[in-house]
Amino acid sequence: MAAPDETYEPVEGCCNACRHYDPTAFGKANYGHCRRYPPVAVETSGGLPRGVWPVVGYDDSCGEYGPA
Repeated sequence: MAAPDETYEPVEGCCNACRHYDPTAFGKANYGHCRRYPPVAVETSGGLPRGVWPVVGYDDSCGEYGPA
């Protein structure tokens, strides 16, 4: 198991090796945003919409995988 400040090496076929994976918002966590599709609008507590991308783990995968 990785320490909180350690990131895993890319795993072929998983999100952290995909060209759509963007971990920049999470720093050295093993999570990222999937940016395959445009963000989805969600309503904030103030009633204003905000665009968000799905959060995925480094070892998640889907049928839209594309090598980085």
